[in-house]
Amino acid sequence: MVSLLWFLIAPALLSAASQSPLHSSWRKRNKETVQKIYNLTIYPANAKIITEGASAVPTGLFNANATGRVTPVGEFSGFQDSIEYFFGLAALPTGAPPNGAITNATLVDFTTGCAEVAASTVYLTLSTINADGSAGAYISTLKQVAFWHFDEEGAVLQYDAWIPSIALFGNLPHDSDPAGQRGTIQGVCDLQAQTCVGNNTVYDSAAACNQTLSAKPFGSFDEAWGDNVVCRTSHVLLTKFRPEVHCPHVGPTGGGKCVDVEYNDVCFNDEFLFGEPLGRPFNCPDEDDD
Repeated sequence: MVSLLWFLIAPALLSAASQSPLHSSWRKRNKETVQKIYNLTIYPANAKIITEGASAVPTGLFNANATGRVTPVGEFSGFQDSIEYFFGLAALPTGAPPNGAITNATLVDFTTGCAEVAASTVYLTLSTINADGSAGAYISTLKQVAFWHFDEEGAVLQYDAWIPSIALFGNLPHDSDPAGQRGTIQGVCDLQAQTCVGNNTVYDSAAACNQTLSAKPFGSFDEAWGDNVVCRTSHVLLTKFRPEVHCPHVGPTGGGKCVDVEYNDVCFNDEFLFGEPLGRPFNCPDEDDD
């Protein structure tokens, strides 16, 4: 009889435990942190961070040592690296069609089984930005799936994210479109000529930049990690933050970022990247863990 009674009430007790105030507190905290991060990719919030830098990022979102991987873009170590990726690469309206930027961030999936770890899927909507700054016509949607590890205060300490099908999302130029490639190379060279100056100069001239990049593989936006043009299209956007750091990435050698990598070295180097045993960062701790 006692066993039968336990069988009947145990599910209710477990359900109640899962909805305890403590559980609700960190679940709410983790979800709000992730949503706030993605909200800052929305224009014009991202523009403020791009203009003002780290001081414009609210405290409590990223740990000072935040480290992560975003496939297919690269790996990022430290607070500055992390915020530059999340916010510095978010689109700004250019004035030229389609003049797009992120106008909405919808957290379509979110789960967190403990205070330290969560997983999410976000849909980032891009729209045309009207002359008055309001959102206009819909352009497309970008998807990002991510695992998060939070510190004791609830700030993101580690992340492992994936953006599928970037090339299809942006309808970006491929190897079969030489005119599109030339335009992309010219854009990279023009922008670096504005930001990589003085001690941060990496090309003798715009013509030298054009010649160097034209001789490199164009690359794929689904593998934006290598000694190619595509990698430099991302890193040139970050030269406005820290030119002393990012200009070499746009330069002839790739500066250690836009360099050819081995698949197994960058997709499965969790222990090196996160400094923890494989499987530890994004799994909830077992009760018998130290």
